[in-house]
Amino acid sequence: MRRSVAVAASLGTLAAVIIAVFTWKGAPVTSETFLVTTYIGLFLGALWAMYATGLVVVYTTTGVFNFAQGAIGVFAAFFYWELHVNRGWHSILALFVVVGLFAPALGVVLDIVIMRRLRTASLVVQLMVTVAIMVLLLSVVGDIWEADTARRVPYLFGINNGIDLGPSQLPWHRLIVFVVAIAIAVAMRYLLRRTRIGTAMRAVVDNRELAALNGARPNVVSSTSWALGSMLGALGGILIAPELGLDPATLNSVVIIAFAAAAFGALRNLPLAVIGAMLIGLLRAHTVAWLDFGSDFRFAHLAVAPLLLLFVVIALPQARLEVGRLAHHLRRHERFTKWWEGLIGCGVIILLAVAFSGGWLNFGIWDPGAWDSRGLNSANEAMALALIGLSLVPLIGWAGQINFAPLAFAGFGAFVYLKVIGGGWVTFLGLDRLGLDPQDIRDIDNGYWILLVGLLCAPLGALVALPAARLRGLYLALMTMAFAQAMSLIFFPNPWVMPIIGTGRQFPHIELFGVTFDDRRGFFLLLMCVFAVVVYALVLLRRSRYGRRWMAINDSQAAAATLGVPVVWTKVVVYALSAVIAGIAGVFWATVSGNVDSVQGFDLLIGFNIVLLVAAAGVSIPVAGIFLIFIPLFTGLGHRLEDSGNVDFLVTLLDIMTTYGPGLLVLGMVFNPRGAIFEMGRGFSPILPWRSDARAEIAAENAQKREPEIGELGIERPFTPEEVIAIDRRLGILDEVVPKEGYGTSRS
Repeated sequence: MRRSVAVAASLGTLAAVIIAVFTWKGAPVTSETFLVTTYIGLFLGALWAMYATGLVVVYTTTGVFNFAQGAIGVFAAFFYWELHVNRGWHSILALFVVVGLFAPALGVVLDIVIMRRLRTASLVVQLMVTVAIMVLLLSVVGDIWEADTARRVPYLFGINNGIDLGPSQLPWHRLIVFVVAIAIAVAMRYLLRRTRIGTAMRAVVDNRELAALNGARPNVVSSTSWALGSMLGALGGILIAPELGLDPATLNSVVIIAFAAAAFGALRNLPLAVIGAMLIGLLRAHTVAWLDFGSDFRFAHLAVAPLLLLFVVIALPQARLEVGRLAHHLRRHERFTKWWEGLIGCGVIILLAVAFSGGWLNFGIWDPGAWDSRGLNSANEAMALALIGLSLVPLIGWAGQINFAPLAFAGFGAFVYLKVIGGGWVTFLGLDRLGLDPQDIRDIDNGYWILLVGLLCAPLGALVALPAARLRGLYLALMTMAFAQAMSLIFFPNPWVMPIIGTGRQFPHIELFGVTFDDRRGFFLLLMCVFAVVVYALVLLRRSRYGRRWMAINDSQAAAATLGVPVVWTKVVVYALSAVIAGIAGVFWATVSGNVDSVQGFDLLIGFNIVLLVAAAGVSIPVAGIFLIFIPLFTGLGHRLEDSGNVDFLVTLLDIMTTYGPGLLVLGMVFNPRGAIFEMGRGFSPILPWRSDARAEIAAENAQKREPEIGELGIERPFTPEEVIAIDRRLGILDEVVPKEGYGTSRS
């Protein structure tokens, strides 16, 4: 541990010195300017410390890392604006209602309805559900408070009232924020370490049943934890809103800084989390004050937090190999798709795409007709996203390596594609001296280079896998998120990377077999064919030796290593494969987008939505990527219904499904962690003539669910604890000590 910390600290210090030397503004450093910059940094750090404190409290006491912490702050800030500014309530009263009443009530509801059901869920399900809550809350904010109205939350006591510091003034608002942040951190530390309820909170997350036997009430304790976390998130959102304005995306992005601060404290140490937040605030303020990154790196100062998070995870010690987990029983119904079944399925996908897009189908009550240009644009966007989603199947679904950066790999693929088809690499590598003309490269149909682009993306995946191979679980998710954020702030905005940004030029259309796919329907069918080919390749790969290796390390890394599987090398390979698929998909995504926007096109929130929908579908199943057509497909259908008239209720329904559908689908993972496609396949497979095994399996399950007769038990069927309780109840001899839910449960 000490060695890794020393290495990370040395690398960070060296990088900071080099960056400072090459980007120094040359502005004079005086005691007054240094003091003002420092107090600004401490104020920013105090704001982020409140978010980080809430994250640490919830994670320490419930074991769930709340990605929705920032969204709770966003909702609270808008609600506070509604009460204080729009309705004229006094600021103290509005603050009490939002932070003291609404926020804890929201936390308790989240705990009762959702979080208690996640106690035994896998980490992937836990993370996806909290991300889904984040998306849903932001969607609710967007529907209630429309973005076309400018809003501003006033400072407490005004911006002009405060302490005179000579060259500037310290407003009372910022001083209050700093004092409140420190007081909250101290109070939470005392609560967790010195009080009975704090001890119960930490005990429940370690062993819920044992804590209950010693008098703790686990449900009350978990609700208290979520209430506290929501209150801290709400307070942070309200206090930071005067600085950033009421923009949901900007306010929610603050939580990424809080993630870095919480990771600095190993997700459990409150003092270190506060120190991490203050350090980020100071680095951010002094970076803006003294360094100039130029127009090529105009967002670099925003990358302090994700870069610090990357250095923090590098400092973590090597993760121990995981032993078998509860998830092993979920695979009892799983059956690998046969090669000919996959071939038939992919053929059906292509035929349906041809029929639907061409308007060949007539359902009697509704004739969809041929898709117009707007519908085809939505379909192309959907299929490009579906291709990106396929990159997560081997990585998350089989190997269990959480990845929130699919769009980072996709954007890198678009970058490589532009460089390859431009032919500039020929001169850069000196190959023109060997007679290779860059113009000859540009004359070749650019579609032929897409496979090469995928291969060139593999080294980036392998590079990310090197630190990722040391990590597991939540730290792995945070690392990939930090990587995606750093790429979107530093790499993609550079005009050398994406020179067409802001120039009005369009991303080049794909040319293949002498055909330029500038026709929308032709491009859609090309996308469908590529999607089908990748799905079929994954079907075959799943049955291969590598596919079984990846699933083995997902079930138990220790067992896989015992059997001779090289765990680290296997992770590197699966990351490289995921980068290959995402890089190829990125070319199509950039082509669909036309004029690539590095900020919007490769935004982290879009990446969250991709991971969410693939997880909701069933991330271990290759065809799961098809769920990413959800939003664009319903958007396009809504446009068509709107054009036809007299279907206002359907348009409204589709708008609701488009806005809230992804989040609600992911919440369904609380009850069905395997995903929707898995259950759909189980329901559909018995009607296939060759699936006698599925029919036998369903019959066996139905027989098991049938209430047994008394004579069967102990003779033809073994007793189970549930059946014993059912018999005792019918006979009226149930022992009152046994809870109604059955043996092995605890009262709270």
